[in-house]
Amino acid sequence: SSGINAEWPLRPGDTNHLVTSTCHKSSESLHLLVNETSLACYRIEEHIQKTIPHLKSISGEISGVENRTEGAGYDVDYTTQFLEDVDVIPELQNIQGWLKNALINAGKIKDLHEKKLPPM
Repeated sequence: SSGINAEWPLRPGDTNHLVTSTCHKSSESLHLLVNETSLACYRIEEHIQKTIPHLKSISGEISGVENRTEGAGYDVDYTTQFLEDVDVIPELQNIQGWLKNALINAGKIKDLHEKKLPPM
């Protein structure tokens, strides 16, 4: 028996079809389980055999996402620690002061050059 292949997003009317089909399949499965146990067990095993490869691939994807997320968490921790350490390194504070002075002096030099140039 073939499964229901629904594509998302569902169109109006698809939900009714899916619910009806799912109820029918569930009733059929329960009937088989009660009346024909060997066939029911075969269908359950068949379903498991079909779904396991897909579940394994999803499991691999989830592991990959988990590893990338864990790596990103470590990156954030290392970056946070570095930024906290930067605030207490005096040499870096000196560099920040020197950069501010350089920008101020660059502005002064620019102003002097603009004053010396004749207007166009």
